[in-house]
Amino acid sequence: MILSGSKPSFRISKYRLVLLSTLLLLCACTKEPDATWHLVNVNATELQGDANLIQTPNSVIMIDGGYYGEAEKHVIPYVTALGLKTIDHFFVSHPHKDHYEGLTALLDAGITVSNLHIRIPPKHICDREIPWGCDMKDIQSFVQKAIAHGINIHHPEVGFLYQVTPISTLEILHAQDDDLPTGSIDVNDLSLIMKWSIHDTTVLFTGDLNDKVGTVLSSDPRMRSDFLKMPHHGATGIAPNEFFDQVDPDYVLVPGPKWIWCGERGAQARNWVEQKQLPVWINGIDGNIKVDFFDDRIVITPEFNSDECKLRAFGRMEISLENNEL
Repeated sequence: MILSGSKPSFRISKYRLVLLSTLLLLCACTKEPDATWHLVNVNATELQGDANLIQTPNSVIMIDGGYYGEAEKHVIPYVTALGLKTIDHFFVSHPHKDHYEGLTALLDAGITVSNLHIRIPPKHICDREIPWGCDMKDIQSFVQKAIAHGINIHHPEVGFLYQVTPISTLEILHAQDDDLPTGSIDVNDLSLIMKWSIHDTTVLFTGDLNDKVGTVLSSDPRMRSDFLKMPHHGATGIAPNEFFDQVDPDYVLVPGPKWIWCGERGAQARNWVEQKQLPVWINGIDGNIKVDFFDDRIVITPEFNSDECKLRAFGRMEISLENNEL
């Protein structure tokens, strides 16, 4: 019962208003992201590899999974900690073991994979890397194991567009079929170039894109992206700086071990990032890196906060989309 002219009732209303505002603020800060990109650290040792996990409320995608042993040590515990039991789509950027063997580790750990997207390399390109790089027999055995697990096999093509969620798409921008008219290439240059869009933000996944095809794509405006997943672990032979200039990223994430990024093999990528004064995270230094995408902000959270071999320790970073900071 409210008495006429009673001031306490007004005070209660004010307190309720403050409490409601506080609760709304807390809800906004603790709400689940619309999507998360996990750059899983398979670069903690001398080995290199890629392992990207894209998690949305209704779909889980992986782009590469590292070597078997590194996936067993790092990817499996990471996926298990997230409570994931199924990977809807697994994309192999190109058929090198430090990119595709992780799928086998997932299967051996009892993780279900529904779809595998892989391009079998031309034999003459694969054979150029015998005995150290590309192994056609191992690739065929890998595909047969996937088939034996009931996985649907797909041959991804340029123009493939997957509607991940109503606000998110994954598109294949480039997939090199064979040698260039100007000369031969290696398996790294067969890498799928994929762009993931979430809200109005884009992430460019570049596999191990190298200099030759990277030069071709340096004049392609479709390469422009807000985030760049650095190709080929930042190592020697990567795409030229003209390609990075075309991408013109605001943020760079590197799936590479510390010894590559900090050494001579990482000099080109490291110097370019420093020259552009871009925030950069390297999972061989910063550990697992998580990028949460909300409708009004993006939050980048590395496992460790380090300033090794970069301008400074960028650490956890929150980017406001409402203020057009991206």
